[in-house]
Amino acid sequence: MAKQIAVVIHRECHPEQCAPEDGICPAGRVCKRGILEQEAPGESPMLMSSDMCQACGDCARACPLQAIHMRER
Repeated sequence: MAKQIAVVIHRECHPEQCAPEDGICPAGRVCKRGILEQEAPGESPMLMSSDMCQACGDCARACPLQAIHMRER
């Protein structure tokens, strides 16, 4: 079975829209492993380690703009 990972679609990701109060990505907040990181509020998060992604899908479900998808590696 192929391993899945979270993929951020950066052109669809706008943390300043889904979290206007602070620009912190809701998907990054729910990542249990802390591997979806933002360099600064309002910027798209980046998956820091695809090897550490457990493919739980919490981040994809938490993204109000549906800018995170689960894909096969």
